[in-house]
Amino acid sequence: MKIGIDARFVGPEGTGIGKYTEKLIENLQKIDTKNQYAIFLKESNWNYLKNLSKNFRKVLADVSWYSLEEQIRMPTIYSREKFDLLHVPHFNVPILYRGKFIVTIHDLIHQQFSETSATTRNALTFRIKKLGYKKIIKHAVSKSQGIITPSKFVKDQVVTTFTINPAKITVTYEAAEQEYFQNGKPETKSQKPILLYVGNAYPHKNLEKLLDAFKILTLNSQLLTLNLVLVCPRDVFSQRLELLLDEKGLEERAELLGYKKPKELVSIFQKSAAYVSPSLSEGFGIPGLNAMAAQIPVICSNILTFKEIYGNAAAYFDQQNPKDIAEKIKKVLKDLKTRSDLVEKGQKQVKKYSWLKMAQQTLQIYESCV
Repeated sequence: MKIGIDARFVGPEGTGIGKYTEKLIENLQKIDTKNQYAIFLKESNWNYLKNLSKNFRKVLADVSWYSLEEQIRMPTIYSREKFDLLHVPHFNVPILYRGKFIVTIHDLIHQQFSETSATTRNALTFRIKKLGYKKIIKHAVSKSQGIITPSKFVKDQVVTTFTINPAKITVTYEAAEQEYFQNGKPETKSQKPILLYVGNAYPHKNLEKLLDAFKILTLNSQLLTLNLVLVCPRDVFSQRLELLLDEKGLEERAELLGYKKPKELVSIFQKSAAYVSPSLSEGFGIPGLNAMAAQIPVICSNILTFKEIYGNAAAYFDQQNPKDIAEKIKKVLKDLKTRSDLVEKGQKQVKKYSWLKMAQQTLQIYESCV
């Protein structure tokens, strides 16, 4: 069997989708020496995947995702390879592609959050892009041989939104990254305790509420040395966040960092006192699992996805209430029993997830769809 995997998201530009695709390819190589794979990459990430197995071959597809060019050129690029099944690890399958394919739907955030603040486009362009998105994702869901989601929450959303048979959808949980696991004692904490957030600065990430909560915490005499570190890709959304830091007078206590290489990011996690995510919606939640692997407590919004993935190994807050966010952070940072309990539960919870298991399940899906 010949399988195509669109890996144009692999690398730092592709954020969570890129990490998922990278781990999928990495682990498929461990378990499948029989099938042949065509891995589609852009010029910018061509060298990101190194030392591929003999049955994995790179194919240049230097086409921007979410573009008109993608809709026009990618069907031809895919078809040239004459494979039995294509896996597009996102919703953006070209409508004109006629071969068999499966998709991974990571979330339906574009369906949930349609306000123009969530885009850098003008209102007219945003509406056109929105219509295009709806048409493309509807095609992906209806015409695919199978659908993968990273959580039961997203599966239920897809079933409800598109009225499709649940049997068409398989949940394959993602996992923490191996480099975050610590075999010995955690690194010595820095003199100034760090409250850490890692991810995009999109509006649905709800970072303004986190800043409001942190503002409250800065007034607490017990937390005068606490610093907030936000690791976000450098884009227009992080620029807006930087302005908010200044407006709220937090520029001395909060630090906004851009992209960090894996080793640097691991070090930041290990030096942090806690990891926090106030997100309004997520498809999974890899950073929180990375925090558990690094033996730091997780404090997050009480959305259904986080409860599904983190279970009782996180402290939950009302994401719309800065006072509650501040209270939960304070409790985790100052109450040693709460903190140690979360770290202990986190170490157990994170071991429930495996990239290898995710790849094994995905391979079974490939075989069942051909």
